[in-house]
Amino acid sequence: MVEEKKHDNRILAFDLVAFDLDGTLLDRDLTITEASVAVLQRLRERGVRLVIATGRPFETAREHAGRLGFGDEDPVICYGGSMVRRMNGETLLHHTICREASLEALLWAEERGLHARILLDGEILVSPEPRTVLERMRAQEGIGVSVVGSLSEWLRDGGGEPTKLVLVDRPDEVSVWLREAQEAFAGRLFVTRSLPHYVEIGSPRGTKSGGLEFLCGHWGLDPERTLAFGDADNDADMLRFAGHGVAVGGMTEGVRQASDVVARPVGEDGVARYVEKLLGDG
Repeated sequence: MVEEKKHDNRILAFDLVAFDLDGTLLDRDLTITEASVAVLQRLRERGVRLVIATGRPFETAREHAGRLGFGDEDPVICYGGSMVRRMNGETLLHHTICREASLEALLWAEERGLHARILLDGEILVSPEPRTVLERMRAQEGIGVSVVGSLSEWLRDGGGEPTKLVLVDRPDEVSVWLREAQEAFAGRLFVTRSLPHYVEIGSPRGTKSGGLEFLCGHWGLDPERTLAFGDADNDADMLRFAGHGVAVGGMTEGVRQASDVVARPVGEDGVARYVEKLLGDG
């Protein structure tokens, strides 16, 4: 059953629907069900605008969006909201992190022995890693992965402004220092957890809600007539911003509190079932 939080279960009027990928439309093995593809197509046929909103780099975001039926002119919110780019490669919005703040965050991570990555547009920079780890990263991310001796030194020596930083740690350890990081960079950087072992750091404007707000302005749409689906902490701001936010399963209490409704998890086709219900099929 779908658990209602703030509203009754009436059919909602919406013009724009945003979907997270991992844990929302993509299962752990990256499966996209036929039911998900079908309901997205039905929304298109009704004239609803659709957008993917993911923490993934553009290249892999575009790959999965293509599997979901998105075409060349369709935009994708990627890098956690730091970029909005059409499927054909045209960039509509790109927020980077200033070099000074990036360096401060990397030094903060180094002091605590945390593994960090710099995400540029189309490239990931990492400190030395075992070959097997690098090969897995290249296969998963779909973009170039370059090794540098020290990320902070690379940045200090004139490296470009990052699109996003990622800190990687054991899931049980992340909870120990995440709040400290959020407090240390409050108002200057957006720090959020996207996967149990991933913490994303971006520009304060580089959020999924920021990307969704940009597209509402771009298309002249009322944010109250938007619907958003997500499952992780980096979706919470988007779920709050949307006129109606749906937590798919809900990884944390924060995600559930940010949403209007909690739907079935991705493994039970939560998005497809919820949209079918909105369209009067359930």
